[in-house]
Amino acid sequence: MIHVKNRDIVVPGELIATGNFHVQLGAEKDGENIYSTVVGIVYIDQEKKYIKIVPLRGKYVPKVGDPVIGVIEELALKKAILDINSAHKGILDIRDVTMDRSAEINKVFSVGDIVYSKVNDISGSVSLYAKPPYGKLHGGRLINISSTKIPRVIGKKGSMISIIKKYTECKVYVGQNGTIWVKGKNEGEDLALKAIEIIDAESHTSGLTERITKFLEEKVI
Repeated sequence: MIHVKNRDIVVPGELIATGNFHVQLGAEKDGENIYSTVVGIVYIDQEKKYIKIVPLRGKYVPKVGDPVIGVIEELALKKAILDINSAHKGILDIRDVTMDRSAEINKVFSVGDIVYSKVNDISGSVSLYAKPPYGKLHGGRLINISSTKIPRVIGKKGSMISIIKKYTECKVYVGQNGTIWVKGKNEGEDLALKAIEIIDAESHTSGLTERITKFLEEKVI
């Protein structure tokens, strides 16, 4: 038996379902009962018999291969330390930036630089990789949202992010850590950031792609 609706916002301790369901994320079983352990959006697949709850907020948990956008906080001789919106800092070694092993990191980056990279390893520290096509991002503007909302910003098969790029004519890089970089004309950047803010606020609702498309169409006409 299901006690909530699909895509409902639930809170810790709330009874989600009773019966034989697989719990994937954000919930736990107590006998036949399944309870939420987080504040989040519940997703229920009755055919496959699984339940997951995506937290509305929370720090990013790094996974190998994730693209992330970070800001350099500190430089050493061969390493840079980045804020990646996680409980852990990102570590970028010079060997993962350039083929020139004799290069010094402070000749490549400065404190405050924005870097697009991917998570290379998470054993011990969060090691990053920033050789092409990754690297320093020049200009543009950043927006930070919950990392749990990033799938909605991207959309199915990249549909949502393609719509934003099309109507705003901006370059948009999306980090799985919840940091998004936008670069274009001022009005285009403003529009892209506003669209992302709407997605962040309304990610739990259905029909969001259509609403964002209509919003952007009305603004550019």
